[in-house]
Amino acid sequence: MIEIKNVTKSFGKLKAVDSASFRVEKGEAVSLLGTNGAGKSTLIKCILGLLDYTGDITVGGLSVKERPKEAKSLIGYLPQEPLFYDMRTLDIVRFFARLRKADEGRPAEVLDKVGLAEHSSKYASELSGGMRQRLSFAIALLSEPMFLILDEPTSNLDAHARAEFLRLIKDYKENGKTVIFSSHRLDEVDYLADRAVLMKDGRVVMDEEPHALRRKLGLGTKMNIAVPDEYVTMAASALSSAGIIVHGKNGRGFLVEVKGGDSLHPLRELMSRDIPVLGFSVEEPTMENILEGAARDGN
Repeated sequence: MIEIKNVTKSFGKLKAVDSASFRVEKGEAVSLLGTNGAGKSTLIKCILGLLDYTGDITVGGLSVKERPKEAKSLIGYLPQEPLFYDMRTLDIVRFFARLRKADEGRPAEVLDKVGLAEHSSKYASELSGGMRQRLSFAIALLSEPMFLILDEPTSNLDAHARAEFLRLIKDYKENGKTVIFSSHRLDEVDYLADRAVLMKDGRVVMDEEPHALRRKLGLGTKMNIAVPDEYVTMAASALSSAGIIVHGKNGRGFLVEVKGGDSLHPLRELMSRDIPVLGFSVEEPTMENILEGAARDGN
């Protein structure tokens, strides 16, 4: 378990983290959700013992202030932008394995786990952004940590690399490990998190399960769905009768809104009525939408 009690971190007159409190139970994945400047990265650095702070943080029952070395030994950390010397991939992992006194066979094992075994002889400069992030993940796994902390882990990845990396994290979590990750994307929270801790101006303004966060803030997923022209009226009527909000015709199809984030709901409804779907795109709520919802909710 990680417990954060009344943690405050100031830089001069600026309170980057302001009396933050929450708990992360064993086996949970918790997202720190918020815009840039909300305090997510600063709080992560406090958990890692990289910044002084007021308040209390315990990791696995160990005080980060009083027993920093032991507390940090329980954590695997992925920075937002990993930096490596331009060495071969396997040599990089071996270097960190020696620092962490990992078993001799561990480097090859973690590279295989993250899907980089066949790239072990490549130099870091030859790796794509997604591969570099997987390399960072492999290094974090060397000491078989109880806790994994990730700071905006997919912010610089394309859609394919992002999906692959999220699957790696989900597999780690489903093996009973505990994860804290910062994000500004609600779809990542839906996919990975058991709870979302929404931060604004350094404060925790909400702490909810993802579906409850969407419900309380009135957040829906918007979809552009294209169907053949002769099916538009029938499709719009079918979706409306299923409780899906239809905003109107949009090109060869229409724009709909699904409450609760189940973007497959409209597609299932259309398929059940043998209405062909030519294509679709999904628009998730932005952080601005989320914070506007929080303001309406009184947070």
